[in-house]
Amino acid sequence: TLIAGLLACTPPVVDSDGDGLLDTDEDRNGCDADLRDTDGDGLDDNAEVNTHGTFCNLRDSDDDGLDDGDEVNTHSTDPTDDDSDDDGLDDGEEVNTYSTDPTDDDSDHDGLDDYSEVITESTDPNDTDTDDDGLSDYDEVRYYGSDPNDTDSDDDRLDDYDEVRIHHTYPNDPDTDDDGLDDYDELNIVNTDPLDDDSDNDLLRDGDEVFHYRTDPNDSDSDDGGVDDYTEINNGTDPNDGTDDNSCSPVSAECS
Repeated sequence: TLIAGLLACTPPVVDSDGDGLLDTDEDRNGCDADLRDTDGDGLDDNAEVNTHGTFCNLRDSDDDGLDDGDEVNTHSTDPTDDDSDDDGLDDGEEVNTYSTDPTDDDSDHDGLDDYSEVITESTDPNDTDTDDDGLSDYDEVRYYGSDPNDTDSDDDRLDDYDEVRIHHTYPNDPDTDDDGLDDYDELNIVNTDPLDDDSDNDLLRDGDEVFHYRTDPNDSDSDDGGVDDYTEINNGTDPNDGTDDNSCSPVSAECS
């Protein structure tokens, strides 16, 4: 009969390995009809073809260094995308090299994506404060311009955190006020203001007072003679000798 003839011409429905994928479909996709998991990646052929869209005869469909089974069952990454979180690092690199989260583009949530930390800044993508100076990597890179790998970016003996949060000096400039004295020296030795190049407002820079005139940068009249240091210097008198403050020097045309 006609029906019997049609049945005779219809290929048998066979799933030799019982993986849910018919032998004809296994052949079409390059799978082995006698193996449930042709490539041995931990995913059966049916799941690869019909669920994940991966190759049943290739352990690492996206060539990112992770087997398809590990991507699906362990890391929750996309086995058809070599960079699941689109951060510029392959899933395999994140898992096997940097120990970062391949599903999160900023593993330590410090504001810098993993790629920037690893490739650009050379910071630890799993540590929000790589140099442990109290400032996050993001703040150092984006706001302060300091080195996130160095606790003292300008080598002035003041930690970046102290400069930014306590002294309000520049962490990448050893002499914030450009007066010739390092910020550390102003704060710890001379006791001048590292944000003011003339701490005593006598028209002489702090550095000049310390190194050139040997005057007190915190006292506008170092010798307490009644005439300020600037005027004495311009009059040719000694700003460290209070006895000559009212003396006349031919150096100054203002003396009479």
